[in-house]
Amino acid sequence: MNLYYDWGEKIILIVEDDDPGYQYFESLLRKTGVKISRFRNGVEILDFFEQGDGKADLILMDILIPLKNGIEATAAIKKIRKEIPIVVVTAYASPDIQKKSFMAGCDAYLTKPVLPHKLLQTITPFIEQGVNATNL
Repeated sequence: MNLYYDWGEKIILIVEDDDPGYQYFESLLRKTGVKISRFRNGVEILDFFEQGDGKADLILMDILIPLKNGIEATAAIKKIRKEIPIVVVTAYASPDIQKKSFMAGCDAYLTKPVLPHKLLQTITPFIEQGVNATNL
């Protein structure tokens, strides 16, 4: 696994309503040089894809978010942009939630709290081998 990440041309969207949760992911990912955008609920992230450019290399998706939960948002995003990897990151871990997340189209599933190396280990293959948002 890389000890140094240079993801300056990549875009990660973080869908997280909890400020400390967002700050944790942002502080960890900032070290990679990646561009980060935050969305606080399922409606905001769907609007981004339905009304905007919708550029992203990866989405970190919380499950328990307002207006439209992460499972519903994942399913809707995958209908619009199925090639964008979605990694569900949730504190509400259960076999049922995990199954529903994968059925909705998520590409990976992590439970909070997520250790830094586990997050990076999970998202690195998607970031380094995935679709480059700048080329869309």
